[in-house]
Amino acid sequence: MTRRTQAKCYCLRTRMALHPGISAPVADRLGPHDVPEVLTFLEDEPVLNVYLIALVLRDALARPHDAWWGARREGRLSALLFVGSHSGAVLPAGEDPEGHRLLGERAALEPPPRAARYQVIGPRAAVAAVRERFPERGAVARLERSQVYLSLSRPPGPAGTIAPELRTARREDYSFLYHAGADLRAEELLEDPRVIDPVAYARRVEEECRDGWTWVWRDSRGLCFRAGISALTAHAAQVSGVYVPPALRGGGIATQALGELCARLLLRCRIVCLFVNDVHLPALALYRRLGFREIAPWASAFYPPAD
Repeated sequence: MTRRTQAKCYCLRTRMALHPGISAPVADRLGPHDVPEVLTFLEDEPVLNVYLIALVLRDALARPHDAWWGARREGRLSALLFVGSHSGAVLPAGEDPEGHRLLGERAALEPPPRAARYQVIGPRAAVAAVRERFPERGAVARLERSQVYLSLSRPPGPAGTIAPELRTARREDYSFLYHAGADLRAEELLEDPRVIDPVAYARRVEEECRDGWTWVWRDSRGLCFRAGISALTAHAAQVSGVYVPPALRGGGIATQALGELCARLLLRCRIVCLFVNDVHLPALALYRRLGFREIAPWASAFYPPAD
């Protein structure tokens, strides 16, 4: 937790203690007219909130079927919650557990359309508070992950010299990405998208082959490495889906390829960030070798499809 966040939390707790009735959170559904206020709130923590900032910049809180909720105390935002009705992503921001419980309750009462399945991802305390009320009281996740959020501000070497073979994905990479992405999800999330949602998964892989946000390293051995950029702003880039086939692990491929990717991204923004399961010791060791440092506790909870 940063000093700024610590100070904000202290002030919030102090106001709540001195004026518990006055400062009770009030929940509102947010829209395009709230964009300036939402960006100001999120940019207080521009690395932790990079994905949400990128969503606001892309959609201006106006994308159909996605919902943005805000909790205010004394007229000021203290907690946010994004709910994607198609993606199922439920993403909290802020340091106000009472506010997040209220937002979780409001989101749970929303009428259809609703996602087939939900995943709540974000700062650990905020995720825990939202889950007390969302998707419903007593709901049991099929999978829970405690994670750490890491950041890197200095490149491990000059861009173009660490792994010059690294490039963005192309159409001819489809088969490799299709199977690598599914293997990664099966390994990390214990489900195979080729089985549970094959049409949507195939469409997503097609997008990865042309969106310029997926990076690969291929040589005579086949696909050696893949990673994606899930969010990019002027301040930070969030990396996700880092994967090396099991047969090639331990040979330094991930260190070289991810180091190269980070070096290139740091030419475009100030920070590279990602989150990783806190029990994934080989991955943590890799990221620390590259210079990543822990900045916050993180968590994810994945819910099964609704009956």
